[in-house]
Order: sequence, then C-alpha cells, then structure tokens
Amino acid sequence: MKLPVIFRRSAAALALGLCSCLCTNWALAAYPDQPIKLIVPFPAAGSTDLVARAVAAEMSTLLGQTIIVDNRAGAGSLIGSELVAKAPADGYTILMAGLTNVFLPYIHKNLNWNPIDDFAPVGLVADLPNVIAVNAAGPYKTLADLVKADKAKPGSMSFGSAGVATPSHLVCEMVNHKSDIKLVHVPYKGNAPAVQDLMAGHIPVMCNNLGGTLPFMTSGKIRILAQTGKSRSAAVPDVPTFAELGISGLDAGLWMGLVAPKSTSKEVLNTLNHALAKALALPALKEKLAKLGASPLSSAPAAFTERVLADKKAWDPVLKTLDLKTN
Repeated sequence: MKLPVIFRRSAAALALGLCSCLCTNWALAAYPDQPIKLIVPFPAAGSTDLVARAVAAEMSTLLGQTIIVDNRAGAGSLIGSELVAKAPADGYTILMAGLTNVFLPYIHKNLNWNPIDDFAPVGLVADLPNVIAVNAAGPYKTLADLVKADKAKPGSMSFGSAGVATPSHLVCEMVNHKSDIKLVHVPYKGNAPAVQDLMAGHIPVMCNNLGGTLPFMTSGKIRILAQTGKSRSAAVPDVPTFAELGISGLDAGLWMGLVAPKSTSKEVLNTLNHALAKALALPALKEKLAKLGASPLSSAPAAFTERVLADKKAWDPVLKTLDLKTN
C-alpha cells in the first residue's frame, strides 16, 4: 500500500534531517582525525620546548592522535607565532604561546597581525620562574647586596640575557626600573652562552629561567638571588620571590599556554581544552614538569585571558621606557 504523498514527503524530510544531524555530530566527534602540529616558537631543547613535548605526549594519548612538536624559532617567538595566527582555523595547527606574546607589540611596530588578539585560548599550561643569578664565588649573597653595589657605582655592572626583548632581558630591566639601578644589558644568542660567561666571571649578573639555571645552582656554581612568582617554587624553596624583596610586577614567570587561530570553533577548542586539563592532572606529567622547575597552571580559558591582562598591566610601564623596536 502506497502512503499518501504528504506522508512520503514528511518521512523523506525527517530522514534527511536525521541524516544531517548525524553527519554534523559525526563531524564534530571526528576531531581530531589526523595529527596535530604544535608550533614551539623557540629552539629545541629549551624550557618551552621541553614542556611542550611533555604535554604533547600525554595529550596525544588522550586525543587518540599524535601531536607533533614543530620548532619554528626566531625573532623572539615572532616567526612561530605568526605562522599559527595565519594558519587555517581547523585545530590542526596550534601554538605554545607565552609571555613573549605580550612583549611582541612593543618590539615590532609594523605587524599586520596581533600577537594576542589573533589567537583563541585553549588553556594555560605551566609557569616556569625567571630568576636573577650571580656567580656563587662572587661577593653578592643577596639581591640587596647587588642593588647596593650598583647604586654605589651606577652603570658599572652588566647583566647577561638570552637576547634583546627576551623574558630574561626584561626581568632584569624590571629590577632596574623598580630598584632604581642601572645594570647594563649584554645580550647573548641564547641563555647557554650567558650562563657559561657568568660561571667564568666574564659577567657578574644574569637573568634566566629557572630550568636553565637550576643545574648550576645545584652544582654550587651559581647563586640565585630571587625568583618571579606569587610564591616560591618547590624546586628552590629557599630562594625568595621578588615580591618578598619589595619588587612588584614580577608575579608572572615564563608562563606557557596553548592557543589556536582566532576563528577556531568552540567545539575544537573544547576538545583540546578537555585533553589539556586531563593531561595536567596526571601525576606523571606533574612530575616531569617539576623536574623542569615548572608548575602546572589552571587550564581554564578565562584564566588565560586574566593572565594576559595582568601581564600587560604590569609590564606596560617598563616596556614603554625601553627602546625595543626592531622595525
């Protein structure tokens, strides 16, 4: 028996709607159905790279797809960040962003994209304190000793960093600004050569991330005088924070967080965020991060936004006083 035309049409429409719904749900559930590329805008074997690889390994297992870490270093994270900002917003190219994204607009004045606004936050990952350090055989036992010595002979002491406008450079500039001293910047091509010159006595001071300094503190060659952060790192509990020593504005260390291109869908962002949150809760990952001197952060996207806004507020007065422009 044939059904009336109106019933046949209704059934066809219902079937079409059901198929469309199922296809849409399948498409959403299918992400990710291919490997994801995680761009690290710094060289391999550095702190950001090591954290990224530890996180990517756990997230790969949770997502059922490999996350491939791709190092695109250069221009203080500009090259890798721009690559992701202009990538397709499909969730298959993401970035390990960080504090340097806050600095980039002060350094490159002719950018045709925004290092903060052109990304959608997935979630914060970890915070790695920055530190100010001296040769352990030198005369400076505390930060107060160092400040007193420079004020006695302004501009007579230099400090090393990983390069112009890197976090290690700007941490020492913040110390200059807040302590009213004049440590003179000596930029290096990376933290490693600066550390070597500090230990050899060629420079008296340097700022660096904790991960790159901790092994030499442990061996007794370097003394860390202060660390960034709201509280002391468990890796160096005897080292005071800058805030404890009366220097504000250095609550944020070398934080890292995952971002995607700005127009990435909420469904994709949620999938990545859930995997990140689960990964950061794993004891094995927490242990790996601790060995790097890093502490897991809240993976909530709102926390990411709050962190960026707080950094901009803290760093703006200092960055405006420095000549960091490169173009």
